[in-house]
Amino acid sequence: MDFWTGIGILVVGLIGLRFITQLGKSIPILELMLFIAAAQWIVGPLIEYNAPSFHFKYYMYVEQQRYMGFVVPAFTVFAGAVLIGMRSIGQTHFSIERLQQFKDYGLTIFGIGVAFDLVASSLPASLGFFAAIVANFKFVGAIILFFSDDPRLKKIFYGVLVYLFVRALQAAMFHDLVLWTLFFYMFWALKFKPSMKLISVTLLVGALSLTTLQTIKMAYRLQVWDDFSGNKLELFVGLVADAVFTNGTNTNELTGELNNVRLNQGWIISAIMDEIPRRTDFLEGETITEAISSSLVPRFLNLDKKTAGGQDNFRTFTGLRIGDSTSMGISIVGEAYGNYKEFGGILFMGVWGLFLALFWRFLYKKVQQNLVVLAFLPLIFLQVVKAETELVVVLNHLIKASIVVFGFLWVAKRFLNWDFTDAEED
Repeated sequence: MDFWTGIGILVVGLIGLRFITQLGKSIPILELMLFIAAAQWIVGPLIEYNAPSFHFKYYMYVEQQRYMGFVVPAFTVFAGAVLIGMRSIGQTHFSIERLQQFKDYGLTIFGIGVAFDLVASSLPASLGFFAAIVANFKFVGAIILFFSDDPRLKKIFYGVLVYLFVRALQAAMFHDLVLWTLFFYMFWALKFKPSMKLISVTLLVGALSLTTLQTIKMAYRLQVWDDFSGNKLELFVGLVADAVFTNGTNTNELTGELNNVRLNQGWIISAIMDEIPRRTDFLEGETITEAISSSLVPRFLNLDKKTAGGQDNFRTFTGLRIGDSTSMGISIVGEAYGNYKEFGGILFMGVWGLFLALFWRFLYKKVQQNLVVLAFLPLIFLQVVKAETELVVVLNHLIKASIVVFGFLWVAKRFLNWDFTDAEED
């Protein structure tokens, strides 16, 4: 084992411990972001290096020592900047139970989200991003209602989890289900303050469930997307049973080959390191500048603004072909290398980590002034926690979602006479 691989394993362990110990004490969204990144940038690649899938495309394009020699220090600097920047605000200094005072507001927020969820597909494409943000208000409302003293309203919280599961079965897409379940779990832990033993057990069950989902996901999609007309729940349960009790599915060879692909973002990062600068020059900050501009300028003022999906950047950075309907992100650490080389990429990751920590501190001050903001944090950071997403998507969502959230709260206070003063510390 080389030096940086050993350091990487140690850092992953420390990040995982930090995330677990913050559950029940705070809303560890940035810790979750770091843990997901550590898993996809370090653990997944390490598995591939030691147990290669021999897939024609999803493999590590550079040797382990070179890959870990950049990614591990880049991630370590990134994580250090985030955690140091967050220092002294890790613990909650307010009574989370005060959210119950806003159950009426929570019900309204939930209703707005449901309404936009129903009409989003019929709105003009120019309003697509805004509609998607507001449609997610239903999850924010459900979080607020979870703290209500009315048992009927609290059931909405658990009903939303059922809704997420049903929607995931229908679309055969499970990303939102996994992320929002994790966010909901954070608020559940903050309310009930479970023991470390219970946290460990629930996370272990969650990890096993996620592993099973990853195993059967491809087989499920192959059938559902092929005009499946049967009962999707029965299909899903049957595939889970096959995976658990017979150790495989009808598409086991395919799913086994791709099992580490979603976890291993490293194959894309390594492809970037193989492509640049051997065949493509470093971009010298080009996509970083575009991302900053895109997050600050509305689409109608920037007709050349890049759309989500990452196809252009993926082709440019990796040199690999990808279909126009296929969405693949190059990750921020891959983008950092492709723009600024090894040392510059490491420095950029530190700057990015510090920015996120400072943004979190800004939001934390808003939470102290208005406790309702706490329930909006998962929505604001929904794209930030995804390790595979590139800067243009992450920064655009972070800035625009914040504008929508605080714009809504201002309108609610100014025109609906919502009073948030009870959330302030005495």
